[in-house]
Amino acid sequence: MSPDISLALPTYNERDNIIGVLQASVASLDSLKRSWEIVVIDNHSSDDTVQRVREFIESNDYPVRLIVHDSNRLYSGSCRTAIKEADGKYIAIMDADGQCNAGDIPRFIERIEAGADLVFGWRVKRNDPVTRSLISRVFNLLGRLWFGFPFHDLNCGFRMFDRRFAEIAEIKYEINMSNPELYVRASNHHLKMDEVEVHHYERRGGTTSHNLKKLFNIFIDVNRYFAFLRRELASN
Repeated sequence: MSPDISLALPTYNERDNIIGVLQASVASLDSLKRSWEIVVIDNHSSDDTVQRVREFIESNDYPVRLIVHDSNRLYSGSCRTAIKEADGKYIAIMDADGQCNAGDIPRFIERIEAGADLVFGWRVKRNDPVTRSLISRVFNLLGRLWFGFPFHDLNCGFRMFDRRFAEIAEIKYEINMSNPELYVRASNHHLKMDEVEVHHYERRGGTTSHNLKKLFNIFIDVNRYFAFLRRELASN
């Protein structure tokens, strides 16, 4: 029988964070009194993230599965796998770096059960370095300019959706983000979207997959990606 809730955790070199995230997620999901599963998607980590997850699974009797990519498929590839592999009625995809917390899942469920098919997280109070916050503001502005993204947080690492959205969701592009494409898929199928405030915590271990030393190249890639998405919206 499929669970009520699937929590997908994309990981890449999160050896310092993954066990704490798993423990906190299990506690939060258990408190909901609904059936659940956790699906860890490892994006070809070069550290011992996979070993730590396997040890956690072997030493506990929780519904936790591990999927390991045979190559790095970027963040969008991990989200693609999450959509394909998660079995739940409601599916949350949450970054496994400790900056989000599964304790916010009830907020998403409330919005979905009120009629939304796709709900984005919104980090109202951010605990990021100033540089990261400024870059996010630029991305948010570009999203509004390129394809009219109507919500506050274009690249929050926490989102949730129902089976209706999962059946039509398709991630085509290889890039270290996914929310813009999820928004376009839902828009093109005339599905209802919403956003909800989530807690945001400082990263205390590991390193971000966004290489800020290559900021100019990231800016070029993001604008090209947004241009593709605008054409998809315009052609629908």
